[in-house]
Amino acid sequence: MNIRENAVAPDWQALRRQFPTLEHCTYVNAAQKAPLARWAEEAIAEWVRDVYENAGENAFSMDRVEETRAAVARLLGVPAATLALIKNTSEGVNIIAHGLALGPGDNVLVSEAEHENNTFPWRYLASRGVEVRFVKPEADGRIPVPAYEKMIDRRTRVVAAAWVTYGLGYRTDLPALSKLCRAHDALLVVDGVQALGVLATPLSDLGADAVISGGHKGLYSLAGAGCMYVREDLIGKITPPYAAKYSFASNDRMRAKLELAPDAHRFEYGNPNFLGIWVQRRSAEMLMEIGLHNIEARIRDLTTYAMDSADQRGIRVRTPADWRERAGIVSFDTGAESKAIVARLKRNHIIVSEKDGHMRASVSFFNNEADIDAMLDVMKG
Repeated sequence: MNIRENAVAPDWQALRRQFPTLEHCTYVNAAQKAPLARWAEEAIAEWVRDVYENAGENAFSMDRVEETRAAVARLLGVPAATLALIKNTSEGVNIIAHGLALGPGDNVLVSEAEHENNTFPWRYLASRGVEVRFVKPEADGRIPVPAYEKMIDRRTRVVAAAWVTYGLGYRTDLPALSKLCRAHDALLVVDGVQALGVLATPLSDLGADAVISGGHKGLYSLAGAGCMYVREDLIGKITPPYAAKYSFASNDRMRAKLELAPDAHRFEYGNPNFLGIWVQRRSAEMLMEIGLHNIEARIRDLTTYAMDSADQRGIRVRTPADWRERAGIVSFDTGAESKAIVARLKRNHIIVSEKDGHMRASVSFFNNEADIDAMLDVMKG
């Protein structure tokens, strides 16, 4: 497929045609789940064909899994050895939470704006005597670094934060938060699911110790095919809570001394999600062809258009206006009317979400200004 108008700009209209869902509705809900792309459908058919015709020689090949690891690592800007192919954010957070040997007297900082899947795994450690301290957002919903600074102390072992919060869509200043964590010898564990595939910054530039994401949003894979980056010198300090064949340095099950893999393989265990990983590779290749810098610029322009257009219609936006503090999510101050507005939009075949008592729209590169105008007109209606 030719997706470029020239050497610089992708052909956004051609890319839009990659998503059949858009022929049936206006989808402004990318932060919930990405619609399935035709390239993913083709990858699924290719995988199934190999199962039928070649007994899955390639479909179930670990070599193909390693090709996916390499492709996703290139996309995200990290060494392949630091990237584990896991199911989702929940699994990755649990691997870290249970693998760090946290105990009585230790504390973990989690903001009140975190998703359940970056909250419950840490709270579950209370049985070990681990304290979870909740960082309160400011009145406008932001969670700036000074809010964490008020709560952190010498017993803080982990700060768990979203790169982009799921409700307001606030983008955390991860490099600054990382600096705070380093000063207190704490680890920065990041839920990246609302940022990966949206923001172009390489993960290795964030200063995070771990970044975890499902694959079903901005990475355009299938549910159950996610990834986890762990800083290279931290990998050996995390003991995975479960292990099997692929977690070890050797597959010799009778070896006298078991040794966990020295790289991110230690966080993987039984048969992987072969189909999801096959699609994951194809999507990573497509996103690299489009260019993450192009995707980020497109989403920045569309969300800015949405916020400006909402303001012109008298619709109040909650998400910060500064691009450095947001990404693909736009939250509207719809209050008690949120559920009714979401339902009205659905009746008009416009799909959005209600999160934390407010209407949430979320765009991707496949959207256009007409999608946004249609949504805002029905909201105002």
